[in-house]
Amino acid sequence: MTNVLLDHPMMFGFCYTQLYDVEQEVNGLYTYDRRAKFDAEVIKKINARKAAIED
Repeated sequence: MTNVLLDHPMMFGFCYTQLYDVEQEVNGLYTYDRRAKFDAEVIKKINARKAAIED
């Protein structure tokens, strides 16, 4: 999803709002007890790349 957003030439920004899992939702980057679900370096690399609007 991030690649699609970054590749769109008219996309100026986006935000991911579910940082942590909560009681009724489990789509966060961290578990309910704040343990990482993913490698932080991978997430950083994905989000650090240049967006199409910047070209």
